[in-house]
Amino acid sequence: MKTTMEDNKETSQHVYEDEYVILTPDDELFLKEQGPIDRRKLCEVSADDLEEKLSALKRAFEELSEKIGEMLTDDALDADKLEMLEEKVKTTNAVGDFSALLDQINEKKKTLPEEDSSESEVSEAKQSDENETDDEPDEGSPAPEASETKTEEVDTATDEDTEEDVAEAEQDEEDQQEVADEEQSDDEASEENPIDYYREILDKAKDLAKQEDWSYVSVELDNLSHRWAEGPDTDTDEVKDLYKKFNDVVDAFEERKEQHYAELEKKKQENLETKKELLKEFEGIVSNETWTATRRVSQMKGQWNSVGPLPSGKGEGLDERFEELLDTFNDHKVDRLVQKRQKEEDNLMLKLAVLEKMENVAESMTHETENWDEIDEKFDDLTKQWKKIGRVPKEKSNEVWDRYKSAQDEYYDRKYKYDPDHQSKVDSFTHKKEKIIEEAENLLEEHDLATAARKINKLHRRWKKVGNLPQRAEDKLWSRFKSATDAFNEKKANNQEKIEEQEEEHYQQKLELIDKANEVKHTDDFEKGHSQMQSFMDRWKKIGPVPRGKSEEIWKKFKGAMDEFYDRRREHFKEVKEERKENLEKKREILEKLRELGKHDDPIKAVDIAKGLQEEFKNAGYVPIKYKNKMWKQYREACDVIYDRMRAAKSGDKFDQELAKADLDPDDRSKIQKLRKEYNKVKKEAKQLEKEVLQYKEKKTYFKPSSGGNSLLDEVQNKIDKVEQKLENKKGKMDSITEKMDQIREEAGDE
Repeated sequence: MKTTMEDNKETSQHVYEDEYVILTPDDELFLKEQGPIDRRKLCEVSADDLEEKLSALKRAFEELSEKIGEMLTDDALDADKLEMLEEKVKTTNAVGDFSALLDQINEKKKTLPEEDSSESEVSEAKQSDENETDDEPDEGSPAPEASETKTEEVDTATDEDTEEDVAEAEQDEEDQQEVADEEQSDDEASEENPIDYYREILDKAKDLAKQEDWSYVSVELDNLSHRWAEGPDTDTDEVKDLYKKFNDVVDAFEERKEQHYAELEKKKQENLETKKELLKEFEGIVSNETWTATRRVSQMKGQWNSVGPLPSGKGEGLDERFEELLDTFNDHKVDRLVQKRQKEEDNLMLKLAVLEKMENVAESMTHETENWDEIDEKFDDLTKQWKKIGRVPKEKSNEVWDRYKSAQDEYYDRKYKYDPDHQSKVDSFTHKKEKIIEEAENLLEEHDLATAARKINKLHRRWKKVGNLPQRAEDKLWSRFKSATDAFNEKKANNQEKIEEQEEEHYQQKLELIDKANEVKHTDDFEKGHSQMQSFMDRWKKIGPVPRGKSEEIWKKFKGAMDEFYDRRREHFKEVKEERKENLEKKREILEKLRELGKHDDPIKAVDIAKGLQEEFKNAGYVPIKYKNKMWKQYREACDVIYDRMRAAKSGDKFDQELAKADLDPDDRSKIQKLRKEYNKVKKEAKQLEKEVLQYKEKKTYFKPSSGGNSLLDEVQNKIDKVEQKLENKKGKMDSITEKMDQIREEAGDE
């Protein structure tokens, strides 16, 4: 291929180049000139997607090569079909050595006979052979050498014909000689044993039938059939058997050939269906206007180009439809990119506006600042706004991010400097993380590496539970912690043998605990046994890890001993079930007495009486487990009534005194006290909501109203409306509680 100076200049500017293709800075992929194939544009592809695209184009070339190879072996191939193959090679979008394919086609062309001349040439050649055989040389005159005769003929042909005609003449002569040799061989063979003659044909047929050059083998088997028919006449059983085997070989080959072409046709049909499915999917993308599916469309293009040949006469127009959809998608893709760029510009303006407010908040912080909660809320709100805003133009991304980090650092630096509470919190978190780092660093000196390996994982979990620090401080401490853990992990990797020895020691220690647990599991002193078993469990947890393959086995043994003990313990406590039922009845009687004390005329004296009953209740013993919580709850409620009446009598609170003096049933008094607590709780929540409303209204003054509207201002107003609605609900609830308390008093007075 010739290369000009302009080509060299262009090549120096290419994004990519190899022996077959070049990729220009405009994302245009060109196939290089290859002999009779001119340089042409294959497609447009970005450098990021080039590797995937080249793979697809190379697969397309492999499919083309395979198809050309199959067609060139077809005996029915004529000059017109070869021209069509040549045109397909020149126009197919693929990447590979097209010159080699064209050379194969040209070689095949040379082997095709000239029209209407082959039979006459063979006839003339046979006549010439007969003449040469009949005309014997005169006595005394030497016969001409074969080489000289051949040279004369070649020279004559060179004078009269083209070089191509000479080659064809030589080929015809060779073919005639081969036919003569075969005829002579057949004649000689016919004089030999007929069985050997037919067996030789059968052996050749078997060898041919193993091949997969379908057209060649078919022709050769046909020739062998003719030879069999022209063989010596014999009607023996052995020849008949050989003939049957010969036909079986031919039939088996024909079946294989038919199966091959059927599979080839099936593959072509599958390729057609694949393209139809891709086309259907692409039409769905376009009809649904999914213009963001850039990656999927790129994959579909590669799949489309890699699909192999289609059934003859089918699939026409599919490529044109695919290209039409591709053009439509690319047009909208450009529009979407323009819109995306505009959106990024808008995001940039929004982020810069938020950044300016963040910087102003940071600058407003001084040693005189007191409203730290409001400032924190304001800065957090601005941070959330900044994060919600989408991407900015790529060339501005780093600049905006650096400014955001600077604003964050400035804010936390000044907050640490001027806010004592924040300073204390940061110092606390810093101290905790530094302590974790020290522990991680000390693990490097641990002798028991197996246990240390378990500790390193726990340190990571503890690190996550500690609160986050300002980013700069967090990054600095994390770097130290990670260095320490990385160093330990490296030491661990270099001391695997030692760790295995330590795990074996732990294994032996746990085996000793299993033996002790097996001794204790038979004891009848269940309280002491329980204490010992718990001690064994604590020691088990403190012992380091054992070899992985033995861990589950020894745990089952240890847990088995404990389970056996606790099963016996549970059986023991079943025996005291009746006793606990009696205890339940005792406690119920005591509860009734405590409830009566809740109505005593002298609340203070009632407390003195209740103390004795409380002691009886506690000494009554265990009750059935399902009644435990219920009895305890009823006990506490009865005691609360007694002690609440006593406290109310001694309290200086007007409401409590009036409630204590009121002639109310204990249940009614308890209801009013609960409502009073609920009232105070709702009142406290209402005060907090009033404070939130004031904060939001103050925040609203930071925004300037504009004729075009302000989304941030609207958001603040929405928050004010929501909080005010909650406040109204709280006030309504307070009024409702007051009405309930008054209603209880009125109903008690009516009675």
